[in-house]
Amino acid sequence: MRTCGVLLSCVAAVLVAGCGGGGGGNDSAPDPLAEFKNQPVNWGSCNQYFSGDDRGSALIAKLGDRVKCADIMAPLDYSKPDGLKITLSMLRVEAPESADTKPNLFFNPGGPGGDGQKYSLVFHSLLSQGNPESALGRKYREVADAYNFVGFSPRGVGASTVASCSGNELMYEVDGTKHGDDAENLRRLDDRARYTASNCAKNPLMPHIHTDATARDMDLMRHLLGDEKLHYHGTSYGTWLGLWYAGVFPDKVGPMILDSNLNFSKSFHEASVSYQMGQAQAYTGLMLPYIARHHAVFGLGTDADLIDQNLSNLRADVSQAMLDIGQNFRVEVAVVPDYVGTIKAALKANELLEQGLTLDQVELEFDNEPPMSDSKFEQAYKKQAAQLIDRLRDYDSPDYDTRSEPFSLPPVAAVWQMVVCNDEPMLNYPLQYWVDKAFEMARAAPVLDNRLASQPCLYWQRKQDVQKPTMADLHDSKVLMVQTQYDVPTPVQGAMQTFDLLPAAAMVYIWGEGTHGVMVHQTECVDLTVMNFLLGSHPAQRKTICEGNPLPLDESVPSGDKPVSVAAKDHKPASPFTDPAQAQELLNQLREAVAL
Repeated sequence: MRTCGVLLSCVAAVLVAGCGGGGGGNDSAPDPLAEFKNQPVNWGSCNQYFSGDDRGSALIAKLGDRVKCADIMAPLDYSKPDGLKITLSMLRVEAPESADTKPNLFFNPGGPGGDGQKYSLVFHSLLSQGNPESALGRKYREVADAYNFVGFSPRGVGASTVASCSGNELMYEVDGTKHGDDAENLRRLDDRARYTASNCAKNPLMPHIHTDATARDMDLMRHLLGDEKLHYHGTSYGTWLGLWYAGVFPDKVGPMILDSNLNFSKSFHEASVSYQMGQAQAYTGLMLPYIARHHAVFGLGTDADLIDQNLSNLRADVSQAMLDIGQNFRVEVAVVPDYVGTIKAALKANELLEQGLTLDQVELEFDNEPPMSDSKFEQAYKKQAAQLIDRLRDYDSPDYDTRSEPFSLPPVAAVWQMVVCNDEPMLNYPLQYWVDKAFEMARAAPVLDNRLASQPCLYWQRKQDVQKPTMADLHDSKVLMVQTQYDVPTPVQGAMQTFDLLPAAAMVYIWGEGTHGVMVHQTECVDLTVMNFLLGSHPAQRKTICEGNPLPLDESVPSGDKPVSVAAKDHKPASPFTDPAQAQELLNQLREAVAL
């Protein structure tokens, strides 16, 4: 198995023999990608990729020689396939029987920059634990048996050829709150954008890290694995990648699940704005009423508007600390205790500091508080309070405002930025537009920051004219979209705008829930629809509306504006998995993978 391809130096060292020009529709013309399409796929051990990952290594050991890895070569530039090569790394979990006759289900967990290798391994391990005593469990196993599960490291990250950005410019701390609109802080925010653009431009891989290239990489892998159609599950940015693939290769689209959808009908640059809209909607529509509903546990009051007002009036330093530890204020069930703990800690610290207490005294007050009645929320609160105090102490350090470090973006962050700026030209708005928008959003809700003021794509040297497929190109795409009502990174409004322009698509809409990365949902309404789609059965109705899972402490999803057509929540007398505890651990790993 070749490994040198993951190093940038190898990219520049390896040349491909000439194999013809552009993309050509003439059947008699030589295929310019023939050398890549005819290369062998040399499957071997995956141990080198998981040597430091105990959880991944344990799954591989359990599955034995059914787990295989391989590196293939792809053109750095598909418009010049006789130029430099890069390496793409794949992992495949073979179906338990007759693997050579089974199609391959490809996975992308999002990002951009998410690595799908381990994601496919965890996904297969989860579904193969389906409990045959339940309808859901049997369906999970059926899907696990029907496919080989394939994950890959997209170009630029993981075990594929990697990209990063670094330089000597010094990066200083910034104020990310609504209070950070002074000239010096705005300059620092803009410096970050300029340094990102200039240093990423130095990397020779930069012009070739974009969704169009990754879609073509995916088609090359599909071809090498012998599938006539691409079978695919993409989450978050993976939905953007999936629709891009469907627009470029419409005749190669097999069952395609698009889970937690970016708005493909709009510019990628609008996604950063929509992310914050998702944060605000989840905060106002879901979390504030939830916190007020459970005053007996959280002790923050029964008036959602008053809780919001108190948070909006936080001191600047407490507000910054809250944003730093808030994990982007998403509303997946697993992180709700941390969300509430962050808000409670910020409100308590602000109250005590305004009374004139020192940080040491505030910490002592936290330690002496009576415990909350729910142990999970108590544990989260103590953890978030400790982090908040640490951040506040850091701000008090004499060197905090002058502290600096050389600019550096590791591969995941670098690829994220390269894809965003290379996929489409920047919107025709000047810097002042983004500064104004940033502070408009930061003032709209206390859980929002001013990130929009730093826009590297304004200064980006976009060197390739990448053409995004149009919605008209996707008119006949029979994809299945899955979306929750309070998804933060990919808000429902954008998903619905895209869905409305895809007349052949179907959707599973989960009302009253905010999960990002839905599968596996463990309800029949959602998962039977999704699994049957993967097994070749298109939903009978264009839009299936399912009731979401309630948040911790809630017995059910609040009725609110519940659609008349929503399906009742499934009665689940038993887990759909043979080992519920291990299944939950695997689900947690899937959630980690889509947390970008």
